[in-house]
Amino acid sequence: MRSLLVFFSLVFTVSTAWGQEFEVYVSDAGNFSNPPWQILKFDQNGENPEVFINTNLAWPQDIVFLEDQGIVLISNLNSGTISRHDAETGAYINNFAQGIGGPTRMKIGADDLLYVLQWTGSERVRRYTQDGAFVDEFTSVNVPQSIGLDWDGDGNLYVSSYNGDSVRKFSPTGANLGIFVNSNLAGPTNIWFDDNGDLLVSDFDGTAVKRFGPAGNYLGVFLSGLSNSEGVAILPDGDILIGNGATASVKRYSSNGAFIEDFIPPGSGGLIRPNAVVLRNLEAESEFFINEGMIDAWYDPDTNGQGFFITVFPVLKQVFLAWFTFETERPPEDVMAILGEPGHRWVTAQGSYEGNTANLTVFVSEGGVFDSPTPAATTDPAGDGTMTLTFTDCTSGLVDYDIASLNLQGQIQIQRIVLDKVALCESLSEP
Repeated sequence: MRSLLVFFSLVFTVSTAWGQEFEVYVSDAGNFSNPPWQILKFDQNGENPEVFINTNLAWPQDIVFLEDQGIVLISNLNSGTISRHDAETGAYINNFAQGIGGPTRMKIGADDLLYVLQWTGSERVRRYTQDGAFVDEFTSVNVPQSIGLDWDGDGNLYVSSYNGDSVRKFSPTGANLGIFVNSNLAGPTNIWFDDNGDLLVSDFDGTAVKRFGPAGNYLGVFLSGLSNSEGVAILPDGDILIGNGATASVKRYSSNGAFIEDFIPPGSGGLIRPNAVVLRNLEAESEFFINEGMIDAWYDPDTNGQGFFITVFPVLKQVFLAWFTFETERPPEDVMAILGEPGHRWVTAQGSYEGNTANLTVFVSEGGVFDSPTPAATTDPAGDGTMTLTFTDCTSGLVDYDIASLNLQGQIQIQRIVLDKVALCESLSEP
């Protein structure tokens, strides 16, 4: 049992599967206040660029998808408008809001309102309902050339000032709490909080992303090798995408700050100057959601005698699976086994889930002896292939597998062996 627990811990440590399918959208500022301008779309590998929008733009800034309405919003600094477009085709519909002093960043807050920053005008944070109705100016103090916003764990709002080289803090009600950061910055753009509660600031003119502690104290450079950095997105595995205007690219860094690659190569799709990088989860509107009510034994009636044990960890957003099956070909009749029979096989898989889909890494353990600590079983941490679980409801699903070492792919339709947990599953299947 201990070796199984050690193995289970190992699997949780090494799994890197992304639990969702997504697209990457990049706002291209072109020549700043002069065209060309465009919104580009890439696949989740940063490839296959497409022009998503190239009309009704005026120095485009940020991108916000409102999936339940099937629309996407684009803030346009030159025209003072937020334009509304079809989320699938990019076709212009109308203006969501107008009369704004150079709208830059936009984010949906915890109150489900759209928060919008202003580069000019009153330079205060504006709020809108998701149908475009103006609510109020949330803050009473202006932040000149504001272009980055985020909230801390207590709901306080932070706004960066490009020409002020600073970040200002506001309470959850919009009250001014003063300047939070006023040193070690040279043109801050995007800001965001990491899991440790530190504030990360993309420094457009400072060639780096810098880290600041809970009191606004400078903790040093987090990401280096940047120039004119603007536009940030966090990948499902924790890696960071950041636009790099000087090279017309989007760079990828690990969650600990190490450079990995040019995720979107220089000039791909005609990219000139990225100033927003946004992920769109393609599975966000799944009608069914994996939950702990899925924990059960599952099988395909056509292959009775083999099947799956599936376990869901909702806090970790992880699925663990044990697959009890047989060898791909029957062993010779003279091959003997002491416990069970020589054709028995068991495989495990583990990974993250989102919506109705789990993306797992397949693992094979070998070398152990029944109920004995020696010899110790071994498991290749790189895994031996992939598996995708897709559930349509609480009683049926599909297993797609790809065993790398055998170049073996296939699909298995599965259902529960017993129905005791269906009611629990259905009660938990809402998002």
